[in-house]
Amino acid sequence: MKQNLPFLWWLVSTALIALLFGAMGYALDQAILLTVFFLPGMLALRYFVPQLSFENRSRGLLNTLYLFGAVVAIEYLALVLGHRVAFDTLPETLPRFAFNPLVILLLLAIFILPERALERHLERCRSYSTALSFISERRKVTLDPAEILYVESNDDEVWIRTVSGESYRTKTRISQWEGLLDRRFLRVHRSYIVNTERIDAYRPTRIRIGETEIEISRKYKEAAKLRLGQK
Repeated sequence: MKQNLPFLWWLVSTALIALLFGAMGYALDQAILLTVFFLPGMLALRYFVPQLSFENRSRGLLNTLYLFGAVVAIEYLALVLGHRVAFDTLPETLPRFAFNPLVILLLLAIFILPERALERHLERCRSYSTALSFISERRKVTLDPAEILYVESNDDEVWIRTVSGESYRTKTRISQWEGLLDRRFLRVHRSYIVNTERIDAYRPTRIRIGETEIEISRKYKEAAKLRLGQK
Protein backbone atom coordinates (compact mmCIF):
# COMPACT_ATOMS: atom_id res chain seq x y z
CA MET A 1 0.00 0.00 0.00
CA LYS A 2 2.78 2.43 0.93
CA GLN A 3 4.41 2.19 -2.48
CA ASN A 4 1.15 3.39 -4.04
CA LEU A 5 1.04 6.63 -2.03
CA PRO A 6 2.89 8.76 -4.64
CA PHE A 7 0.43 7.54 -7.29
CA LEU A 8 -2.48 8.34 -5.00
CA TRP A 9 -1.02 11.81 -4.42
CA TRP A 10 -1.04 12.43 -8.17
CA LEU A 11 -4.71 11.43 -8.29
CA VAL A 12 -5.44 13.81 -5.42
CA SER A 13 -3.45 16.58 -7.14
CA THR A 14 -5.37 16.08 -10.37
CA ALA A 15 -8.69 16.23 -8.51
CA LEU A 16 -7.63 19.42 -6.70
CA ILE A 17 -6.66 21.12 -9.97
CA ALA A 18 -10.03 20.13 -11.44
CA LEU A 19 -11.75 21.62 -8.38
CA LEU A 20 -9.73 24.80 -8.85
CA PHE A 21 -10.94 25.13 -12.44
CA GLY A 22 -14.46 24.33 -11.23
CA ALA A 23 -14.21 27.20 -8.77
CA MET A 24 -13.36 29.47 -11.71
CA GLY A 25 -16.76 28.72 -13.22
CA TYR A 26 -16.05 25.79 -15.52
CA ALA A 27 -18.41 22.85 -15.82
CA LEU A 28 -17.15 19.55 -14.39
CA ASP A 29 -16.26 18.02 -17.77
CA GLN A 30 -14.51 21.24 -18.84
CA ALA A 31 -12.55 21.39 -15.57
CA ILE A 32 -11.38 17.78 -15.97
CA LEU A 33 -10.33 18.39 -19.58
CA LEU A 34 -8.35 21.49 -18.65
CA THR A 35 -6.70 19.54 -15.86
CA VAL A 36 -5.49 16.98 -18.39
CA PHE A 37 -3.97 19.80 -20.44
CA PHE A 38 -2.38 21.16 -17.26
CA LEU A 39 -0.54 17.92 -16.42
CA PRO A 40 2.35 18.16 -18.97
CA GLY A 41 3.92 21.03 -17.03
CA MET A 42 3.64 19.10 -13.77
CA LEU A 43 5.25 16.04 -15.31
CA ALA A 44 8.05 18.12 -16.88
CA LEU A 45 8.82 19.80 -13.56
CA ARG A 46 8.64 16.48 -11.69
CA TYR A 47 11.08 14.83 -14.08
CA PHE A 48 13.63 17.59 -14.66
CA VAL A 49 14.00 19.16 -11.19
CA PRO A 50 15.97 16.14 -9.86
CA GLN A 51 18.27 16.47 -12.89
CA LEU A 52 19.35 20.01 -11.99
CA SER A 53 22.98 20.30 -10.94
CA PHE A 54 24.50 23.16 -8.93
CA GLU A 55 28.11 22.01 -9.08
CA ASN A 56 28.56 25.12 -11.20
CA ARG A 57 26.32 27.55 -9.31
CA SER A 58 25.78 30.07 -12.12
CA ARG A 59 25.02 27.37 -14.66
CA GLY A 60 22.70 25.63 -12.22
CA LEU A 61 20.73 28.84 -11.61
CA LEU A 62 20.58 29.51 -15.34
CA ASN A 63 19.29 26.00 -16.03
CA THR A 64 16.70 26.45 -13.28
CA LEU A 65 15.45 29.65 -14.92
CA TYR A 66 15.34 27.89 -18.30
CA LEU A 67 13.36 25.02 -16.77
CA PHE A 68 10.84 27.28 -15.04
CA GLY A 69 10.46 29.37 -18.19
CA ALA A 70 9.87 26.25 -20.28
CA VAL A 71 7.31 24.91 -17.80
CA VAL A 72 5.40 28.20 -17.76
CA ALA A 73 5.42 28.21 -21.57
CA ILE A 74 4.11 24.63 -21.62
CA GLU A 75 1.26 25.58 -19.29
CA TYR A 76 0.39 28.67 -21.34
CA LEU A 77 0.23 26.60 -24.51
CA ALA A 78 -1.71 23.83 -22.76
CA LEU A 79 -4.34 26.23 -21.42
CA VAL A 80 -4.66 28.07 -24.74
CA LEU A 81 -4.87 24.80 -26.65
CA GLY A 82 -7.41 23.45 -24.18
CA HIS A 83 -9.69 26.43 -24.73
CA ARG A 84 -9.22 26.48 -28.48
CA VAL A 85 -9.65 22.78 -29.14
CA ALA A 86 -12.14 21.83 -26.45
CA PHE A 87 -14.26 24.97 -26.29
CA ASP A 88 -13.47 26.59 -29.64
CA THR A 89 -12.77 29.87 -27.86
CA LEU A 90 -9.74 31.94 -26.99
CA PRO A 91 -8.92 31.89 -23.28
CA GLU A 92 -10.14 35.43 -22.50
CA THR A 93 -12.62 33.84 -20.09
CA LEU A 94 -9.82 32.37 -17.99
CA PRO A 95 -9.19 34.48 -14.86
CA ARG A 96 -6.15 36.65 -15.44
CA PHE A 97 -4.30 35.41 -12.37
CA ALA A 98 -4.15 31.93 -13.91
CA PHE A 99 -1.81 33.32 -16.58
CA ASN A 100 0.50 34.81 -13.96
CA PRO A 101 3.81 32.89 -14.19
CA LEU A 102 4.35 33.06 -10.43
CA VAL A 103 0.87 31.64 -9.80
CA ILE A 104 1.50 28.79 -12.24
CA LEU A 105 4.83 27.91 -10.60
CA LEU A 106 3.32 28.20 -7.13
CA LEU A 107 0.49 25.81 -8.02
CA LEU A 108 2.94 23.35 -9.51
CA ALA A 109 5.20 23.54 -6.46
CA ILE A 110 2.25 22.98 -4.10
CA PHE A 111 1.50 19.70 -5.86
CA ILE A 112 5.03 18.53 -6.73
CA LEU A 113 6.98 19.22 -3.52
CA PRO A 114 4.80 17.11 -1.16
CA GLU A 115 4.96 14.20 -3.62
CA ARG A 116 8.76 14.44 -3.74
CA ALA A 117 8.97 14.57 0.07
CA LEU A 118 6.63 11.58 0.33
CA GLU A 119 8.68 9.58 -2.15
CA ARG A 120 11.93 10.29 -0.28
CA HIS A 121 10.31 9.33 3.03
CA LEU A 122 9.08 6.02 1.61
CA GLU A 123 12.51 5.35 0.16
CA ARG A 124 14.13 5.84 3.58
CA CYS A 125 11.56 3.59 5.25
CA ARG A 126 11.83 0.79 2.73
CA SER A 127 13.49 -2.29 4.20
CA TYR A 128 16.53 -3.83 2.57
CA SER A 129 16.41 -7.22 0.92
CA THR A 130 18.40 -9.90 2.75
CA ALA A 131 18.65 -12.35 -0.14
CA LEU A 132 19.59 -11.93 -3.78
CA SER A 133 19.76 -14.93 -6.10
CA PHE A 134 21.55 -15.19 -9.44
CA ILE A 135 23.30 -17.75 -11.66
CA SER A 136 27.08 -18.04 -11.64
CA GLU A 137 28.99 -20.74 -13.46
CA ARG A 138 25.73 -22.64 -14.06
CA ARG A 139 24.83 -22.79 -10.38
CA LYS A 140 22.44 -20.77 -8.30
CA VAL A 141 24.04 -18.41 -5.80
CA THR A 142 22.15 -16.61 -3.01
CA LEU A 143 23.81 -13.66 -1.29
CA ASP A 144 22.88 -11.04 1.23
CA PRO A 145 23.38 -7.80 -0.78
CA ALA A 146 25.12 -6.34 2.28
CA GLU A 147 27.99 -8.76 1.57
CA ILE A 148 28.60 -7.34 -1.90
CA LEU A 149 31.45 -4.83 -2.15
CA TYR A 150 30.94 -3.85 -5.76
CA VAL A 151 29.81 -5.08 -9.15
CA GLU A 152 32.36 -4.91 -11.96
CA SER A 153 31.70 -5.19 -15.67
CA ASN A 154 34.44 -6.64 -17.84
CA ASP A 155 33.48 -6.86 -21.51
CA ASP A 156 30.56 -9.31 -21.69
CA GLU A 157 31.11 -10.63 -18.16
CA VAL A 158 30.07 -9.13 -14.84
CA TRP A 159 31.83 -9.97 -11.59
CA ILE A 160 30.28 -9.76 -8.13
CA ARG A 161 33.02 -8.98 -5.58
CA THR A 162 32.16 -9.81 -1.98
CA VAL A 163 33.36 -8.94 1.52
CA SER A 164 34.67 -12.48 2.03
CA GLY A 165 36.92 -12.14 -1.00
CA GLU A 166 34.87 -14.40 -3.24
CA SER A 167 34.01 -13.36 -6.80
CA TYR A 168 31.08 -14.60 -8.84
CA ARG A 169 30.92 -14.32 -12.61
CA THR A 170 27.55 -13.73 -14.22
CA LYS A 171 26.15 -13.01 -17.66
CA THR A 172 23.65 -10.50 -16.30
CA ARG A 173 24.52 -7.06 -17.67
CA ILE A 174 25.58 -4.33 -15.28
CA SER A 175 22.60 -2.21 -16.34
CA GLN A 176 20.35 -5.04 -15.15
CA TRP A 177 22.25 -5.26 -11.86
CA GLU A 178 21.63 -1.55 -11.39
CA GLY A 179 17.91 -2.30 -11.33
CA LEU A 180 18.22 -5.41 -9.14
CA LEU A 181 20.29 -3.85 -6.35
CA ASP A 182 18.74 -1.67 -3.63
CA ARG A 183 19.41 1.96 -2.69
CA ARG A 184 22.63 1.08 -0.86
CA PHE A 185 24.26 0.66 -4.27
CA LEU A 186 25.39 3.45 -6.58
CA ARG A 187 26.60 3.41 -10.18
CA VAL A 188 29.85 5.41 -10.32
CA HIS A 189 31.21 4.27 -13.67
CA ARG A 190 29.94 2.43 -16.71
CA SER A 191 31.84 -0.58 -15.35
CA TYR A 192 31.20 -0.26 -11.60
CA ILE A 193 28.33 -0.28 -9.10
CA VAL A 194 29.49 0.12 -5.50
CA ASN A 195 27.99 -0.63 -2.12
CA THR A 196 28.01 2.82 -0.50
CA GLU A 197 28.02 1.28 2.98
CA ARG A 198 31.35 -0.43 2.21
CA ILE A 199 33.21 2.66 0.97
CA ASP A 200 36.34 3.39 3.02
CA ALA A 201 37.34 6.67 1.38
CA TYR A 202 35.73 9.10 -1.04
CA ARG A 203 37.24 11.79 -3.24
CA PRO A 204 35.44 13.67 -6.05
CA THR A 205 37.10 11.52 -8.69
CA ARG A 206 37.77 8.23 -6.88
CA ILE A 207 36.56 5.98 -4.10
CA ARG A 208 38.33 3.26 -2.17
CA ILE A 209 36.73 0.00 -1.04
CA GLY A 210 39.25 -2.07 0.89
CA GLU A 211 42.34 -2.18 -1.29
CA THR A 212 40.48 -1.37 -4.48
CA GLU A 213 40.49 2.12 -6.00
CA ILE A 214 37.55 2.82 -8.32
CA GLU A 215 37.34 5.82 -10.61
CA ILE A 216 34.19 7.96 -10.64
CA SER A 217 33.44 8.85 -14.25
CA ARG A 218 32.25 12.30 -15.26
CA LYS A 219 28.75 11.03 -16.09
CA TYR A 220 28.17 9.84 -12.50
CA LYS A 221 30.24 12.48 -10.68
CA GLU A 222 27.33 14.68 -9.58
CA ALA A 223 25.19 11.75 -8.38
CA ALA A 224 28.18 10.43 -6.42
CA LYS A 225 28.74 13.85 -4.86
CA LEU A 226 25.11 14.05 -3.73
CA ARG A 227 25.22 10.58 -2.17
CA LEU A 228 28.78 10.44 -0.90
CA GLY A 229 29.73 14.06 -0.28
CA GLN A 230 29.20 13.75 3.47
CA LYS A 231 31.26 10.60 3.87
